[in-house]
Amino acid sequence: MMKENLLIIALFLLSFTVKAPEGLQYFILLELLPLHPYNIQDPLLLSFVKVESDFKEDAVNEVSGARGILQILPCMIDEVNRILKLNKYTWDDAFNAFKSMEIWYIIQQYHNPEYDIEKACKIWFGKGVQYDGCTWEDYQRKVMNNG
Repeated sequence: MMKENLLIIALFLLSFTVKAPEGLQYFILLELLPLHPYNIQDPLLLSFVKVESDFKEDAVNEVSGARGILQILPCMIDEVNRILKLNKYTWDDAFNAFKSMEIWYIIQQYHNPEYDIEKACKIWFGKGVQYDGCTWEDYQRKVMNNG
């Protein structure tokens, strides 16, 4: 990720120092910039969204019923409302990408203030074994490899 950013900055600066046909520098920049849906700048959140739903806002897990870009479960809605001490979020909010990201940050800030990837995986995945045999360690490897 760091190399990509340095390359983009270098090309951006180069586009202002080299005489190029009109619009060429913009074409180069647009082709190299990673375009992430929902303008997610946080690499950890970006990895979780990629693993959970591949950026599909209407994703639904047929087994667990989890929904949205972060595969929110009803217990997550309950937990974030408990943390906030009000009923701000509803089950339907799981299909809203931006509200899902708010839920993510509230839960992570409360339970994982150091924003540790291992702890984030344990919180989001759970500590047990999933129906397909996947463990939180497998899940962490997916997150670290961006899916």
